[in-house]
Parts: sequence; C-alpha cells; structure tokens
Amino acid sequence: MTTKKQIKTLFAHLTARNDDLVVKDHYVFKVPYLVLRPMRHVSRSISIDRTSRADDPNFFWHVGHCFGPFGSLGGLSAESFWLPRGKPSLWSEAGFIETAVEEIETNILPMLRCVQTIEDMFRIEGVPRSHKYDGWLNHYPPYRLAIAAALGRWEESLAVYEDIKDTHLRMTSWPRPDYEKASELGALIADGDRAGVASLLHGWEDGFVARNGLEDIYERTPFPLELQPQP
Repeated sequence: MTTKKQIKTLFAHLTARNDDLVVKDHYVFKVPYLVLRPMRHVSRSISIDRTSRADDPNFFWHVGHCFGPFGSLGGLSAESFWLPRGKPSLWSEAGFIETAVEEIETNILPMLRCVQTIEDMFRIEGVPRSHKYDGWLNHYPPYRLAIAAALGRWEESLAVYEDIKDTHLRMTSWPRPDYEKASELGALIADGDRAGVASLLHGWEDGFVARNGLEDIYERTPFPLELQPQP
C-alpha cells in the first residue's frame, strides 16, 4: 500500500534536486503534497495516492486559485499522469524512484512552472488537462466569479453574479457555501466597490495560506484588478 513514508521518500529526492519545491500536508487529508514556490495567487502541486493494488501508486498534478474561501492544495481537480510504459512503475521495482523523479522533472514540473499568473491557469500546456479541470475553471459560477473579479473583468463577473445571486437561498446542502460566498463577493461587484472586492479576495487568500500552512512560501501581491486604472 502507498504510505506517507514512501511518498515522503520520493518527494525528498525531488526537493533535494529542486529548490523551488517544498512538502506540505493537505489540511483535510493529512497527506503530503509537493508544492511549488513561491505561491502568489495560484497553487501548483503534485500528490501521490494509493490504488486497489498495494504496490501501485497514482500520480496527480494540481492547479487552482488561492483566493477562494474554501480552497486546498488539491486545486481545481486531481489531474492524473503516468510513468513511461516499460519502465518501473511499482514501489517494489528497482529504479522506481529514479523513474518517477525523471518523469516529474522532465514533464510535470516544467508545465507547472509555466503557471505563474491567474491567466496561465487557462493555458496549461504539456500533460493534457481533463474536462473536469476545464469545467471547474470555465463553468462553475463561484470560481468564474472570483477569477473574473480578480482579473478586473467587471462586466463578466457582474453577469455571473446576476445569474446566481439568489441561488444559494434555495440550496440546503453542498454547494450552498460556495454560492453564498460568491453572492457576498457579487454584491460588492454590483455596488462597484473595487476596494471591497480586492479586500475580500485578499482575505480569502490569507485564509487559504493559513489553512494550508503556506506562510513561508507565500508572496502577497496585488490582484490584476488593483493594477487597473480606476474608472
């Protein structure tokens, strides 16, 4: 079975060779994630999970925005990647660590390192991202609203808010908290309160950092919204 010790051993090889990598525990599942630094508005990480076969791990990369009220190191979704066919792929096989390190350093880390800005989340290249990732990014209203607001796309964010502003009142379970927080943000957008929008997004981002223990790799920077000329 894939264990925390096995995962940490593999991640230790990677952090020793790459000074922009650190290991952090997922705040809910308490399993180690390999996280890229510095962290600004976007989270980039790698995780390893168990499968039904004790010796056979699953590999995932994750990208997500840090300024959602409930975000984690899991990002928008868990995006699978595999070790090359014909090479060691099981913990017990000789050369497995070396194979995993090579694949991550050759294909996964370069892709994740290119994701520097919020806009980069829309143009990830390399290992294909899934329809699930694109769905959360492009179609889930609470995420669309926060991302459009952070980018200063005022009309787009206002249109999303107009579609969902009363939706949470009819919900009794998940995803009501997401929609309720989105409506809080949307009300500030509808009022034209750019300072209030920026403050709320920064507050959500501060919560993300504290929740995930990222204070040592976080760099607080303005949102694109804050860098735009005021109307």
